[in-house]
Amino acid sequence: MDLAAYVEGVCASPDQHSLKRLLISTLKDAYDVKALSGYDFPFGGAASAGLRDPIISTFPEDVQIAYRADMAESDPIMMAAMTLGAPIHYSKIEHTLPFSAATTQVIKLIKKFSLVDGVMTPVFAKPGFYAYFSAVFDRVRDDISLADLRIIKIVFEEFYVRYRELTRAERGVLSTREREVLVAMVEEKSNAEIAATLGISEHTVDTYIRRCFTKLEVSSRAQAVLQFLGGGAYGMRVRDER
Repeated sequence: MDLAAYVEGVCASPDQHSLKRLLISTLKDAYDVKALSGYDFPFGGAASAGLRDPIISTFPEDVQIAYRADMAESDPIMMAAMTLGAPIHYSKIEHTLPFSAATTQVIKLIKKFSLVDGVMTPVFAKPGFYAYFSAVFDRVRDDISLADLRIIKIVFEEFYVRYRELTRAERGVLSTREREVLVAMVEEKSNAEIAATLGISEHTVDTYIRRCFTKLEVSSRAQAVLQFLGGGAYGMRVRDER
């Protein structure tokens, strides 16, 4: 496959819909992928914290429902990929995985739809933002090489980085005041100190902090500071309003 052309297409995708279409068609054409999915994790979360709704999934609806209900919280395939930090080839490690009774039933359902092999991989957009993707085939793919595993990972990773860029753009931009509050948090100021510095009430400070959490997709001051120092906040445009 032409990775350069794919990356150019990813960068040019104006919205999530066109980006998802590109991912699906690329993997189908290059590797005859029959179904794929991607799940991201909360900032700083662990695989054991469970999965959100999928970023993308072309699996049959019955499979999606069963996976969420009986497997997502303790998926041994996902744990193997996340622990390794690299793509895995399902048919090569299937015999080593500790499947529970519930997980075995989900796997049987997946195979019922002639989805029998796959490549699963973690991907990372930047520190603290990671996801788990899978590309599934309708036959055992002994022809998939180590290089193919890396290429599939790159395909998913480029998709995920652009997905996050588009998601962030859709959620809005930081206001001048929100950025001022973030700077104060980096300086380890309390809400009372931030209120005194900016000439606003502590209640208003709390409102701005919650807005920052939403836009940065974090759930604590420490995570917000890490995002800011790591470029998450600096990378967002500023809207001049308070």
